[in-house]
Amino acid sequence: MTIETKREFFQDVWPEVYSSRQNRNVLKWSVVGVNNYKINTKDGEKEVPCLIVSKDQVMGIIPLEEAGVKVDEKTVVNRARLIKYVGQETPFIVIGIDSKNDRFIASRKAALQRMAAQTWPTLKVGAIVTATARRVYENSVVVEFGGVEAYLPIYEISYGWVEEILDLIQPGDVFDVKVKELDAENERVVVSVKDLIPNPWPGAEKRYQRRGVYSGAVTGVTRYGIFVSLEPGVNALCRHLRTDRFKVEKGDSVAIVITGVKMEKGEGQISGNVIRIIRKNRAAS
Repeated sequence: MTIETKREFFQDVWPEVYSSRQNRNVLKWSVVGVNNYKINTKDGEKEVPCLIVSKDQVMGIIPLEEAGVKVDEKTVVNRARLIKYVGQETPFIVIGIDSKNDRFIASRKAALQRMAAQTWPTLKVGAIVTATARRVYENSVVVEFGGVEAYLPIYEISYGWVEEILDLIQPGDVFDVKVKELDAENERVVVSVKDLIPNPWPGAEKRYQRRGVYSGAVTGVTRYGIFVSLEPGVNALCRHLRTDRFKVEKGDSVAIVITGVKMEKGEGQISGNVIRIIRKNRAAS
């Protein structure tokens, strides 16, 4: 099949590619891979790592310098940064047509800059926007909306204890966030998911009383205690067991006795002791 035949067959795709090239329209396709390709640069032809985007068998490549990621001196680091986008939908602007290889060349960086220029003037604290999780770290998530990257701290994800962010958020996930902090001068934004969730703590001191025994699920085991979810968003921090007869693990159903309930500024702290394991988490064994 010749390139002309392919373009005729996929007539719904190539026109939008050419439109983006001519009018700098922003397109959004899925990143399907990462590979090295020879690209013409100001220093001559060079082989560089590229994001690969595809739609209906039409392929485009986004060179490293146009990917909108921080470029490192080490090739392995740059490749790893690109790989994080595989499987995600990403915006781009077509900047060239490579007819010889039946593909186009695009810039994610240019798309982000164009989108951000439209987003920043309208962005306000308290705004609710739909964001895409781009990178997940141990204590935070970098999300993107309208060409702007924002910081979602682990403590703004849920009212309850979050041990592993990846249990709740995966790269590429799309969800609403609320703008919590905004520093337009330094282009820094902090967002929250928790602010969009009903606060479960009001009335918790009545639902969970001292010396009462309640069931819950272990959501985390740390060096300073065992977190037990009593209901979505309400966790009790329990002491480590002083016996080696049984080991509490994440996902176990347990019974705890409440030793204290404190409420402050609309949220609270519940302390307790695990008195027995109701059911072991078989998936962990």
